[in-house]
Amino acid sequence: MATSNLTAQRLRELLHYNLDTGVFTWLVNAGSRARIGKVAGNKVKVSSGKVYWQIGIDGRSHYAHVLARLYVTGSWPLHEVDHEDGIGINNRFDNLRDATTSENQQNRKVAQSTSTTGLIGVGRYNDGRKKPFRALIKTDGKRKGLGFYATAEEAHEAYLLAKRKLHAGCTI
Repeated sequence: MATSNLTAQRLRELLHYNLDTGVFTWLVNAGSRARIGKVAGNKVKVSSGKVYWQIGIDGRSHYAHVLARLYVTGSWPLHEVDHEDGIGINNRFDNLRDATTSENQQNRKVAQSTSTTGLIGVGRYNDGRKKPFRALIKTDGKRKGLGFYATAEEAHEAYLLAKRKLHAGCTI
């Protein structure tokens, strides 16, 4: 999913990437803040609240995790670049994988901000049920009910067990 005309060769002329630390440093002076030996880029917070490392090259901004895949493999990633540990600024190469959007979503560790329970995979039903907490999981593009439970924690445990079985991208 190439997003610019930037090539691996051009990237390697401008920056050095340390596979063990995930840090890019400038090989050339490319501006007032882009000086030889300095760490390239800066942290940016995206709408989801996650923080990523972003680097400006030739007038375009790129996420460092995507540049890392280009730098090492020589080609743009086919899909999304996923941080296996879920930490958007940890750009060590062994923490990055090419993943489909579905696989990338499978390693979510926290519930969305709109969750009524604060637990991923758990919904609450305030309609007088004896077991008001329902565990749900999405797999192959479809939601699957995992049952109703007396506590949110029980429903969450059911979700985690199913997640470990059904989600190839699961890291929890």
